[in-house]
Amino acid sequence: MKKIAVLISNKGTGTNLQAIINGVESGKIPAKIAAVISDTPEAQGLTRAKKHRLPIKIVPKKEGLSAVLKKLNPDYICLAGWKQIILDEVIEAFPNRILNVHPGLIPDTMDGVVKNPDGTNGLWNKGKMTDKAMQNFFDNKATYAGSSIHFLTLEFDFGPVLGRGFEEIRRGDTVESLYSRLKIKENKLYAEVLAKLCSSQTVLIIDGGGRGSVLVDKYGQSEQIGKILVIPGNDLMQINTKKPVMTYQHLKTTSVDEILEICQKEKVDLVDVAQDNAVEVGLVDKLQKNKIPVVGPTRLAGQIEWDKGWSRDFMRKYQIAHPKYYVFSTEKDGIKFAEESENPKWFVKAAGLAEGKGVIPAENKKDVINAIKQMSKFGSSGKTYLLEEWLTGEEFSAFAICDGKTFKLVGFAQDHKRVDDGDQGPNTGGMGCVSSPLIVDKNIKSQIEEIFKKAMAGLKKEKRPYQGVLYLGGIVVGGKTYVIEFNARWGDPEAEVIVPSIKNDLFDLSKVIISGRIKDFDVRTDNKVRVAVAGAAKGYPVDYSKVKGKKVLGIDKAMQTGVKIYGAGIKKIDGDFVVNGGRVLYMVAEGKNIMDAREKAYKAMKLIKIEGDNLHYRKDIGWRDVERMRNPERAKRVEGERLKNDTKS
Repeated sequence: MKKIAVLISNKGTGTNLQAIINGVESGKIPAKIAAVISDTPEAQGLTRAKKHRLPIKIVPKKEGLSAVLKKLNPDYICLAGWKQIILDEVIEAFPNRILNVHPGLIPDTMDGVVKNPDGTNGLWNKGKMTDKAMQNFFDNKATYAGSSIHFLTLEFDFGPVLGRGFEEIRRGDTVESLYSRLKIKENKLYAEVLAKLCSSQTVLIIDGGGRGSVLVDKYGQSEQIGKILVIPGNDLMQINTKKPVMTYQHLKTTSVDEILEICQKEKVDLVDVAQDNAVEVGLVDKLQKNKIPVVGPTRLAGQIEWDKGWSRDFMRKYQIAHPKYYVFSTEKDGIKFAEESENPKWFVKAAGLAEGKGVIPAENKKDVINAIKQMSKFGSSGKTYLLEEWLTGEEFSAFAICDGKTFKLVGFAQDHKRVDDGDQGPNTGGMGCVSSPLIVDKNIKSQIEEIFKKAMAGLKKEKRPYQGVLYLGGIVVGGKTYVIEFNARWGDPEAEVIVPSIKNDLFDLSKVIISGRIKDFDVRTDNKVRVAVAGAAKGYPVDYSKVKGKKVLGIDKAMQTGVKIYGAGIKKIDGDFVVNGGRVLYMVAEGKNIMDAREKAYKAMKLIKIEGDNLHYRKDIGWRDVERMRNPERAKRVEGERLKNDTKS
């Protein structure tokens, strides 16, 4: 059960406090009032607190509030007529936990406007208190007055809005008559907001980029979720949801002990581990040991991604089709093999995690040797490396949700790894992708299902039951599917086109994964085609330092076109979004087919600029399916020509 602290003073009559008390006693607010805190013993609300035998604390100086609240550690702190300034240290200690009532209509964004029920613009009343706020409604000839309940932030009279109340202004109204009616609605709204917060769930997402952003969006659509925490997160994540989003950008996804501490302090109801290196360090194991519900594979199950040598041996053992491969642990041995091999073309791949950049295509012996020498730049991830057979075909990725016993497919995508159009330039983490690629026909889908069956059975037999999202990176060669790699999480940017297609409540789906009930769960997806285009800083993936810190412009304009924007390497400084990483953001559009979705995505992407420059993005995302749609016969010829330049991800 949640704990509430209510802060009052002698400024009001205690009606908001009484509404909260009534909600708690009736059971509508599933919480207990840990204390009623006043800055003076003369507050009228204390009479109400005494009548209901509630704990009372008197804190006359604002400097003393922090210590009292930290000792109580309430889930939510309700300002109900509190007249003292709340110090920054208190707001920072209880982010997205302090509720305030503002006598005006706070917008969702700093430059936004709230619409009244009749379509007129509502008044923010920023900086105005009760009577002055009511008078401002009259002075501006407003048709409606209103109040907002929001989370307190360091930004004055602004923060995530949890509820709004409107009251129509009548002819002959006075400040007193208007506020008395609005106050009744305000009391009711406060109780309703608290009831929803206290009965809702808190989810923690482990990721910082576009994948984490789309998960924030999807969990935010759940009526069951009240608050979303993200480690490390980014500053654009709040844009797609009205649910409060709290990021911990000072932490790494591998900060296991700190993550556990946050889970316990914030009473997290579910953790979604979406980052590969968090799986490798055993975050899931640690959370499970401490009885915290978590979606994601254990370290042993996740070895199918973080140790590519082990993964290849696993595929060979369980007869999963894969390229021929050789594993080396010294530079000398790999070079000797390359020099003696009759095959001049290989993919040189770091065995460990390398942020999607650990694969170097080499078309001759000289390139192979150079690639082997580059493995050292990946640190411990490149100490062991693989030489893999160069397969010529078309790539795709498939995603399944797994509960340790069985699985269900949830979607397919096609990533574009190379940085430039025409699949040219170095590999990146992904420059964009499309959902439901046409390469995945009935025959290929049947092969994919068989591969997942073998993988799940094999992991179970190895006593590594897999629970979470399993990603199959495949390549079709002559009608046969080979596994390039398995990943132990959603892909990025594949998640940006697959997750939105899921029609189920993601919180429900996560609980089904944890409880092992996927077999009987109806996973529903839509039939829309989605295109994600990555907007990158110029110089990515090699050196984008000249662009870092520059303003990102046009986000609001792009959003107005109906697309989704998922932040990645982006930060907010002094009210402006700035470049903070190589892949800055993703533009995601949906449509009835590839042409429709792609047109929308590129139309919106043209509106985004970097101060003094442009974002770098590929102009040909989804080119294979576009060719197929326009001219199936020509597409076959084009495919045959371009396969010569195709590379594995």
